[in-house]
Amino acid sequence: MKIGKVEGSPKEIYNFFQNNGLDISEYLEKPVPPLKPIWLIIPSIIIIVSMAVLTLFTLHSDVMTFVFVVGCGACVWLAAMLQIKFKNASATVFLLFGALLIMLVAFGVVKPIEIIQYFKDFKK
Repeated sequence: MKIGKVEGSPKEIYNFFQNNGLDISEYLEKPVPPLKPIWLIIPSIIIIVSMAVLTLFTLHSDVMTFVFVVGCGACVWLAAMLQIKFKNASATVFLLFGALLIMLVAFGVVKPIEIIQYFKDFKK
């Protein structure tokens, strides 16, 4: 067992801290419990259902706006959970903007060709 530069059996390490008047709890950190998969699955399902409702059904505009807002909220929720789980900012930002763009297409705000044209113009 090794804690920092101190190496030995658990009993030796405990005795080392006790003999030197140190509190071992000040040096040990309890590991953060891993994020349960359900926290990634729930927003993913909400996003998929929102996109399906936006593309397949024609409902009252207030209902469609509500579904869009719920879907966007789920996108932010999923991005936050991915950041907590993987701690990769570039993947989180990519997912967030990608999901929001897809939600905009599903809602009918922009057409896919407009997004492609925008990115072609952005490269120039």
